[in-house]
Amino acid sequence: MVAVIRSRVAPVLIAGALVLGVWEIAHAHATLLSAEPAAGSRLPASPARVRLVFSEQLEIGLAKISLTGVDGHPRALKVTGDPRDVRAAIAQVAGLTSGPYHVAWHVVSADGHPVDGGYEFSVGDSVASSTTHAVVEVEVTDTTVWAPAVAGAPLIPAVARGLAVGALMALAGVLLFVSLGRVPGDADPIAALAVARWLAIATVLLLAANFAAWMLNAAPDHAWDAGLFGAIRSTTAGRIEFWRGGLALLAAWAIWIARRAPLALVFAAAAVALSGAVGHSAAIAPVWNVPLKSVHLLASSAWLGGLLWLQIRRNENKAGFARDASRVSAVALASVLLVAVSGGVQTLINLPSPLDVFRSSYGAVALLKTGGLLTLVGFGAWHRYRVMPRLATDGAAPALLAASVRRELVLMFAVVLLGGLLSYVRPPDGTVPSTHSSTEHDS
Repeated sequence: MVAVIRSRVAPVLIAGALVLGVWEIAHAHATLLSAEPAAGSRLPASPARVRLVFSEQLEIGLAKISLTGVDGHPRALKVTGDPRDVRAAIAQVAGLTSGPYHVAWHVVSADGHPVDGGYEFSVGDSVASSTTHAVVEVEVTDTTVWAPAVAGAPLIPAVARGLAVGALMALAGVLLFVSLGRVPGDADPIAALAVARWLAIATVLLLAANFAAWMLNAAPDHAWDAGLFGAIRSTTAGRIEFWRGGLALLAAWAIWIARRAPLALVFAAAAVALSGAVGHSAAIAPVWNVPLKSVHLLASSAWLGGLLWLQIRRNENKAGFARDASRVSAVALASVLLVAVSGGVQTLINLPSPLDVFRSSYGAVALLKTGGLLTLVGFGAWHRYRVMPRLATDGAAPALLAASVRRELVLMFAVVLLGGLLSYVRPPDGTVPSTHSSTEHDS
């Protein structure tokens, strides 16, 4: 008995420790607080350095500062950290001639997204600086240079994230029903175990592809270099990706080598929960957003796993299939409630005003996702009240349900892909503060 308790409790404690180990590193969004030289300033002589101070500790390995003068050619500066302030980046400059200059900076925020910004200052009594550069503005924008882009978000990393998270959710969901199915008289889970094993392999590969796509998107100039991997590994989002990939590998080990589906479920569910600390939830009100997103993803996993279980389940036994469908319906109903509440609250947290759902790209994608979820709820209601009561008596009902579930699965994966896109779409400006100053007027 003690051995059984140890075998089941120990993995839960290990997975929980892994999740809590990265919980504390999910914090706020990096926002420019001050700059030296200041935005819009006119200096009598060349400054000795550019120093930028942000709201959070910086990942200096991924920081980039460039300076563009009157010749129009940006010059990359060597960036170092400030030993007295972990939130500051310093770049030495010297011998700047008279004229206007544009400072451009690149950092990676807590949500793992690259955040760029820029401002202008001038050196000497330059006529050009007062006429050509009347408007001086500090900008904070998400990097969308890595084409193609949709709704201001890079499409390749967004799709990679949607596929990876979708596979992880499918793995956890199928393992849940495999574990539930180990009850005398219930379905033989051998076919589901086989699907879960291949899902585990697909999840590891897709998470690796997502990690590579995210690294390229977050890297300065979206290019590989010798130090990129080490710099990424030291970032908050990078550590989370490593932990999530490690948990997925443990789930694959548990189901392929240890042959223990419940143990694989613990690791897969922990990886899903850890996904709550990836994206906007890590930067915007993380104390609320991270657990809400984790619940959202875990509930969606159970819902998705139930649909896959019905597709995998052998339906020669009408009574057994009806019993399985009833169980899936009960889990789906609870999941729908959790998904709706957690998703709705997250959207309200991420938007400065509820009206922004109708006037921002983030809101538009959120509405599309909501529409997909409502359609999925319609599928579930039709199954529960129109098809399932006929499963034990109508010979055509199992095939009808299976066909409808296939369509529901296609729609659910489309919603998951929308979730991947939403994680890269920048919320309205109210959630990412920016600082403006102007010499004459604000544009």
